[in-house]
Amino acid sequence: MRFHTFHATLFRPISAFTLASPRRLATNLSRPSPPPLPRDQQREFEDLQRAAQTPLASNKSSKADAEAELALHPDARKPIQADFEGEINPLTGEEGGPKREPVGKWGKDSDGDWSFKGRVSDF
Repeated sequence: MRFHTFHATLFRPISAFTLASPRRLATNLSRPSPPPLPRDQQREFEDLQRAAQTPLASNKSSKADAEAELALHPDARKPIQADFEGEINPLTGEEGGPKREPVGKWGKDSDGDWSFKGRVSDF
């Protein structure tokens, strides 16, 4: 019998009063707005908003700062130079392929190691 009362309270139907009514939600949105700012503070606020929306590169003083941030770290690897210019590899005739051989051989003799993106394997 005790199980029956627990079961009845667990699965009772939800009444319309327990759900949020649309009128109650609308009253939360119809609250008063903040008081208007004085004219000089409103102008300052709008100027700050415009300054925040403009890109950094448009300002000359910040352009140098942006370039300094983009500069590479002294310990960073230098970019790899292409073996050829254009779209066709002169050695293989491949069109639109890599500009540099992705697998390089290390060592002077034929038993050298082969590397690909810094990982070395010998076979």
